[in-house]
Amino acid sequence: MKQPNQYEAPTHSHTRIHADGATLHYNVSDVRKESLGATDPDAYVSALVKVTDGYLNSDEWREEAAERTPCEFRPAGAEATGQQVITLADRTVTFDPRKNWDNETVEKGEALAGSIIFTEPTDTALAISHRVTILDHTMIGGFTHASMMQTADKMMRDMELSAAGKVAEILSTAPSTEVFPETKPTGKPVEIAEDLIDILTMHINQAVGTSLPDFVVLLPVSLMAVLERAAQRAGKADLQELIGASVQAYSGTDYGLFLLPKYFTSLSYRENREGNVWEVQATRKAGVQGWEVEYFATVDILANGKVKVKLTTDGLQSEMVDFPMITRITLS
Repeated sequence: MKQPNQYEAPTHSHTRIHADGATLHYNVSDVRKESLGATDPDAYVSALVKVTDGYLNSDEWREEAAERTPCEFRPAGAEATGQQVITLADRTVTFDPRKNWDNETVEKGEALAGSIIFTEPTDTALAISHRVTILDHTMIGGFTHASMMQTADKMMRDMELSAAGKVAEILSTAPSTEVFPETKPTGKPVEIAEDLIDILTMHINQAVGTSLPDFVVLLPVSLMAVLERAAQRAGKADLQELIGASVQAYSGTDYGLFLLPKYFTSLSYRENREGNVWEVQATRKAGVQGWEVEYFATVDILANGKVKVKLTTDGLQSEMVDFPMITRITLS
């Protein structure tokens, strides 16, 4: 029963014109009836999980991942596929001292053209895990489809840069990584870009590639703006066209620039039993009145190169040693 002086929401359209000409209009519809759920955190989380899960486990994501770096997607329980590639260039390989049959200490040998390089996973696999907490009270102001999609795009971008940063961290201490210190270029973006391209070109490992297009360049995100500006000034469509190689930026600690040979290195993503690379989970946290959304994937990095080197001139005694494949350039 309606009480005296109790407020009653308008149920029909009404426009009142006052003596001073001001107007007051009442809306007859329920608040946001046409976009039901626009303030409902459950609806927001459900839609966000559906959009991001659908993208991360789609063929589109796999194609984009393969364009950035060579990779494979292997079934649950399968081992990463090691590569066996023949080198067409001689390369001196240094290693921990070995003793040959003549009791001579051997510290380096020749990996001759025609030698087979075996690639193995690094000792450390990468577990990508990101979690975000969405509190109920942040949804009170409402949301739109466009704002949710913008949030999803930003999350995917941040996850990409962070995961690439973890890859850079693992590669920085990998046995097959060679380190070369260089002076950090200065000046205008075009000048910096030209100097960086020159540095990359001068440090191409001829045993695994002959020109920059044979490599993927892994670089700090802090250099992206400079290089992209240089690409614009040069009239290029994008950064890849300027450098002539695939480019992947990473965030976090600056480990320098990496040259990853396309034919010798790759990422091996593990699929779960459902055939998905990514697991997306949403968990209700009553204690904080919100939701926790977590993204998880596991990837092995095939970047440890091995090659058989002769310890004796007759070739009867040989050893498997680390083969330098990845070039890391530190800027100081």
